[in-house]
Amino acid sequence: MPRSLIRASALALALASPALASESVTKDQVLDAIRVFESNAAASLTAQKTPEEANGAVASASNTILKFALESDLVVVDLGTDSVPWCDVKKGLSELSDSGERGLLLAAYLSGSVKAQLHSGRQDPNPYPGWVAMLRVYHSLKVREGLRIAEVDALLARQADGTLESFAAAALQRSNESLQKAYGGASAPQKQIVTAASQP
Repeated sequence: MPRSLIRASALALALASPALASESVTKDQVLDAIRVFESNAAASLTAQKTPEEANGAVASASNTILKFALESDLVVVDLGTDSVPWCDVKKGLSELSDSGERGLLLAAYLSGSVKAQLHSGRQDPNPYPGWVAMLRVYHSLKVREGLRIAEVDALLARQADGTLESFAAAALQRSNESLQKAYGGASAPQKQIVTAASQP
């Protein structure tokens, strides 16, 4: 996967704010965007697309997925440090090493989380489906470019030993406890958009 593809994805996430001002994204539109993202981010680039076409497809799909994840009442995505340990969404990606790759992994995580919730028909901030999608892209980057991100390697090791799903449940519990500690109250809000933005 060319580095330009990765940088395009990170740029798409970083510049998503202006794109978020447009019309709402529908369920069908985000599912189409997820299909485009999956076929261009993790799979080998086919001869039918140039790298520039793939870059544009991933960037556009990433923006659509991000907008839907932030705005739709159909899904809730946990972006706290327990769920996305490879990037601090409060500080941004630009200060981290391999920031473009980390941005692409964040888009993959959002893609997996949104897809799982739409297919199940219920909100569920459990990071497991997002991690599985993210690890698929990470494995591809690791094979093609030798990428190594310690936080993601730890999740990959848990996937290999069969403990990833239970670790995801524990991460969700820690995130919920952190929110309750920060904001009090026994009941969760009706629509929790992004947990990282909610934490102090």
